[in-house]
Amino acid sequence: MVKRVVIAGGGLAGLTCAKYLVDQGCSVTLLEGLPYLGGRASTFRDKDGDWVEQGLHLFLGVYSEFKALLRGIGRDPDKTLFWMQELRLQDPDGAHATFVINPLRSPVKTVVSILGQNEYLGPLDKLSLIPLAAPGVLPLEHLRTQHDGETVVDWWERVNGDVTVLERFIRPFCRGIQFSEPEQYSAYNFLSWIHHFAYDLPHALLGGYRGARDEIIFQPLANYLRERDVTIRTGTKLKEILYTPGAGGGLGKVDGFVLENGERLQGDRYVVAIPVWELVPLVPEPLRQEPFFAQLATLPVAPAISVQLWFDRDVVGGTEAFTLVAHSHACVYQDQARNAYPYGEGSRLSVIVSPADDLLEDSDEALVQRVLESLGKVQPEIREAKVRKAVVLKHRKHLVRPLPGAMSRRPAQATPVSNLFLAGDWTQQPFFGSQEGAVRGGKACAEELLRSLSESRG
Repeated sequence: MVKRVVIAGGGLAGLTCAKYLVDQGCSVTLLEGLPYLGGRASTFRDKDGDWVEQGLHLFLGVYSEFKALLRGIGRDPDKTLFWMQELRLQDPDGAHATFVINPLRSPVKTVVSILGQNEYLGPLDKLSLIPLAAPGVLPLEHLRTQHDGETVVDWWERVNGDVTVLERFIRPFCRGIQFSEPEQYSAYNFLSWIHHFAYDLPHALLGGYRGARDEIIFQPLANYLRERDVTIRTGTKLKEILYTPGAGGGLGKVDGFVLENGERLQGDRYVVAIPVWELVPLVPEPLRQEPFFAQLATLPVAPAISVQLWFDRDVVGGTEAFTLVAHSHACVYQDQARNAYPYGEGSRLSVIVSPADDLLEDSDEALVQRVLESLGKVQPEIREAKVRKAVVLKHRKHLVRPLPGAMSRRPAQATPVSNLFLAGDWTQQPFFGSQEGAVRGGKACAEELLRSLSESRG
């Protein structure tokens, strides 16, 4: 008998889960509250017909499961993505550097770029990077037990790390990757990124997208699912999780999902693939004191602000590299006018404003001005250019903040309720708070669900 699965959430995690389930013969219905798929990684057209991103997303070469997902739906990763050889770093005081980041394919250029450019990081600063790289060879579980209880700053001070490296590299990295200061950032989370690169040096690359993700990823993925009879409903939000306790007060089962329009959907298994802060209010009352579900409410959340700017001219010298900016709330930016959106004239900058906690009440105009003033200090061409258009997106809750201990508290994909499962970058998997994490969380959810079906048949 074909098993029916209802998935709430049409981001990368929910779509990935649906793909692996339908490939194994499940009947799947997928719900998404937004009018389009993709969740926090989505792109959509605004009233002018321009593509807008929920935020700047990079693609790391070590994202193996994401690449496998693309291949699985007939999308060649090398045609979907473009790979960058460089990472730029800038400081408003005038110091800057461009490092080649391809140690295996361009080893000479990589070494020369690292040994030179001492204005940004001097020789002694670079020597202090050794304790940054060394833990990367350790197993992830060792990193978790040793470092999830301390912040990046705690760890960096303990290993006598250089202050210049902290301010010019580590801080903008923490702000740009997971929207948090290193004083709030679990050293385990930070070192896990070093670990992933250390164990997959051939793919130690940074990538971007050859177009809007809606067109090159989410619509092809939706087409793949619909061709296999998956029902996809956008603009359909989960309102309530129906639940009946077990006999004697024990754990029972989910009886259905109720939508905002009052419709009730039923299946054999249920998957929640929405952000954890949206799930917490929906946890049925009888389950809220159960330790597994009570812990969900303790996961801290970080906001994010994305600013996208269209200019009347090229303001970054034609580069499409990601740029980290020290001593700035505009901590990372990229010009997407060459590959992602190669139409029109002038640069199209996508900028992450972080940390966003104290800036959410600022007007859009004030945020745009802050970005222009900040980036104008490191990219003088911006001062003379005209802004043809600006879009500001504020996400008051966008990511589980990697506070010490939070990484260890992330839930497994299988819940104590036998027919309820979780999918997301916020569930337990090695790539926390990332697109790869969402894909891995979705795949792990599908595997747990399929295992439960197999056990029930046994």
